[in-house]
Order: sequence, then C-alpha cells, then structure tokens
Amino acid sequence: MSEALEAARRAAAMRVAEYLDAARVVGLGTGSTVEVFLKTVYDKLTDKTLVASSIDTALAAKSLGLSPVDPVTVERLDIYIDSADEVDPLGRMIKGGGGAMTMEKVLASASDLRVFIVDELKVFPRVPHGRPIPVEVVPQAVSIVKRRLEDAGFGCRLRVPQGKRLPVITDLGGAVIDVEPPEHMELERVAGFLERLPGVIGHGIFIGYADVLVIGRSDGRVEVVTYRRPREERASPGS
Repeated sequence: MSEALEAARRAAAMRVAEYLDAARVVGLGTGSTVEVFLKTVYDKLTDKTLVASSIDTALAAKSLGLSPVDPVTVERLDIYIDSADEVDPLGRMIKGGGGAMTMEKVLASASDLRVFIVDELKVFPRVPHGRPIPVEVVPQAVSIVKRRLEDAGFGCRLRVPQGKRLPVITDLGGAVIDVEPPEHMELERVAGFLERLPGVIGHGIFIGYADVLVIGRSDGRVEVVTYRRPREERASPGS
C-alpha cells in the first residue's frame, strides 16, 4: 500500500470516528481498511462492545488489546464499520475478497447505521469493475453449483490457496467460487439468481447496505456520501 493510499484510509477512518460517540455495540468488517480503522481510532473503541465478522478481524482487534465478542451473543448493533472491494455512485458494492461476506452481511443487516470506508481507487462508475463476485457455497455442492453457474453464462473459478488444490474454506465452512456474470446481466438480477441457487450460502453483492460512504482521497480530502438517514439519530455525529 502506498503512503498516499494509507494516508487516505487513515483520514477516512478519522472521519468515521465521529459516528462512534453514541454507539455502544460496534460491528466490524474484514480486510486491510478495517485494520487501518482499528489502529487509527483505537482509543475510541476501548469502551465499546465489538463484534467481529471474521477470525482475522477478531485477532487484529485482540492484538491491539481489544476484546471482541462472539456474534452469537448480540441481537443488534448500533453501528457497523466496513470497507468494500468496489463501490459505485449508487452505493452498490462488491465485497468478499477476504471471504467474510456472509457474516459481514449478517452484521450489517442487524445494525442501525452502516458506514463503509474506501479509498478513491475503490470507486467505479459501475460494479463489478474488473473483479469477480465471490460466492460462498456448501463444499459438497461446489461441482453442482459451478455447473449451474456455467450453464447460465457465468465465468467461474474455485478459489484455492496459492500452490494448493483444495478450496479456500471460510470461517463458516463454505468454499468460495469467484464468478464473472454474463456481460449484460444487471447486478440486481445477478444477486437474485445467486440467492435462489441451492447450495449457495451467500455472495459478495451488497445492494442497499450502505447508509454512509466515506471516501479517502490521496490529496488528503475526505468525501462523505449519505444514502439514507440512520434509523436512530443517536448514532450520527453531533447527536
């Protein structure tokens, strides 16, 4: 990561810290940007109940002296903080580069406010843009799901660790197939098709999940895009 890019993420993380003041239960996504967020605003998280979307995030938080709780112990969250692999001006996102998209979606859906941090290189006119869409699949159904996807015109690649033949297995025990949808299939239709396909646990298309998008730019500016008001005003800055 270049110094300018890391600085952009830190600046965006500092802006997101403004949303934490009234929050008690904080959900955390997965990935390098979330780790930057943890390190940048550590002092604002020490008195919060943190809920991690993955083992990776839980360990990152623990390494800083924080103590995330198991998601099974919470029913709702005040705020959810995450990033995205790609995002478009409508707030539609592609996520799951780290394989945690299913739990990320679960935590985001249970939160009063969802805030996503990205740097300017993650913003595109339309998504997906050059990256595949991760699909989490029951391991025993991998061959069947892959064939169904290919028959429907999807490009498919089973995600495997470098130098290995066995598939990447997520924290939830799923295998990951990275897919490229047919060129003219709308993203909403892709999401619906994946959700109806038996054997699919979850996918990395996030539509309607972003309440606030915070974009860090390499020149030091931070842009905040609000898609809808939080369900509880107590989670917003200045409340």
